[in-house]
Amino acid sequence: MKEEVYTSIICKKFCNYYKPNKETEFCGGYFYLQKYITSRELDGIIKIFHLNNESEATKGLSFICDKCDFREDGCDFFVNQSHIPCGGYLIISRLLGYLNF
Repeated sequence: MKEEVYTSIICKKFCNYYKPNKETEFCGGYFYLQKYITSRELDGIIKIFHLNNESEATKGLSFICDKCDFREDGCDFFVNQSHIPCGGYLIISRLLGYLNF
């Protein structure tokens, strides 16, 4: 089950695919951020680095996609790498970009 605070930060602000009432499906980015970063830390990171959902995404973050419920059936970004990624992927990608990874 998704937590409202993470859903608000990750999905509602960053994900173009967000649909209310899909609370049992996790994108890989959501899963990763929820597991390793508290909601308070995540909110701070987004503010400090001025992250937004209009940023380009780094490709090749397989550790995110490997845990994704949408990977096999329904992720245009994973299939052809030309569409916009999920919100969690976008946050992680932009953060790594700022840190020069």
